[in-house]
Amino acid sequence: MKRLIHYVAALYAILFIAGCSRDFIVKNIKNKTVGIVAPADGLSTPNNNILFWWDEVDGAEKYNLQIVKPDFNAVSQLLLDTNITNTKFNFILTPGNYQWRIKAVNAGGSTAYTTRSLKVDTTSNLNFLSVNVTAPLNFTVTSSKTVNFSWDALSAATSYNLKVLAGSATGATVVDLNTANTNYTHTFTNAGVYFLKVNASNAFSNSPYSAPISFRIDQTAPAAPVLVRPLHLSVVKDTTYFRWNYSGSTLNTDIAFDSLFVAAFADSLFASPLQVKVPRPATGAANTYPMSPLLTFPTTVSTTSYYFWKVKSVDSVGNVSPSSQVFKVKLSN
Repeated sequence: MKRLIHYVAALYAILFIAGCSRDFIVKNIKNKTVGIVAPADGLSTPNNNILFWWDEVDGAEKYNLQIVKPDFNAVSQLLLDTNITNTKFNFILTPGNYQWRIKAVNAGGSTAYTTRSLKVDTTSNLNFLSVNVTAPLNFTVTSSKTVNFSWDALSAATSYNLKVLAGSATGATVVDLNTANTNYTHTFTNAGVYFLKVNASNAFSNSPYSAPISFRIDQTAPAAPVLVRPLHLSVVKDTTYFRWNYSGSTLNTDIAFDSLFVAAFADSLFASPLQVKVPRPATGAANTYPMSPLLTFPTTVSTTSYYFWKVKSVDSVGNVSPSSQVFKVKLSN
């Protein structure tokens, strides 16, 4: 009886060990190779969001993926060293040269690494580039409602997106244009302050918008100057100055110069006047110009001794004020 019991116990032990052996047997994958689906070896791409994809290896429990910059012979940066249980993995890379490798792993060992090269192309990836706007210059002021826009080309760009906003860099959109050109001309309905920004696009990426360029369309003429001296119908007996003041809002207007007109007695309509361009003084609310040698004081008084004079102001973008009043003066010996 004891012999029978020992026999049965031994039989169960053999069966148990055999079952356990079947549970712990793993496939030998050491001589297998991981097949790469993507990216292709030596790929140069403007897309920095890379899909790493490989074939499943029968018997593998996980896969070890490593990415370095620029290559495994001279590693300057280890970007990734991770174990993955499936066969796809996304990773975002900045522009540059890379190598990556993958191997399959199980409890019994691993395959050899399969190594591939990859380049994220900075010339094609617009995400890290900026458009240089060449016209108009920042803070340009113009009197014309027709404005020319231009910018430098980016070699990888296939189109450009131009936006013009009214009033502020976040204002209402006035122009929203997609073009393959690097210039555009637009005629605005209203004067005012506008902001321009441009970005570049291709099939893979978009550049950031350029920093907003501010420009102003100014069609507001300065106020008419106010004549001071010589007064209307006055008699001038010695050398003196023409003098006029700036009035009202013109005091703060960007006046570049004044045009002084002096007409002879027979030319009261200023058909053929003497015209002098007088720069505005750096400070002050008045401007002057000497009467002599512009005019010659006579030795005897006659009708040729009478003159008319008036002034107009011109701002920095060419807006011309209304004429001042017209004064008539007489030069005397």
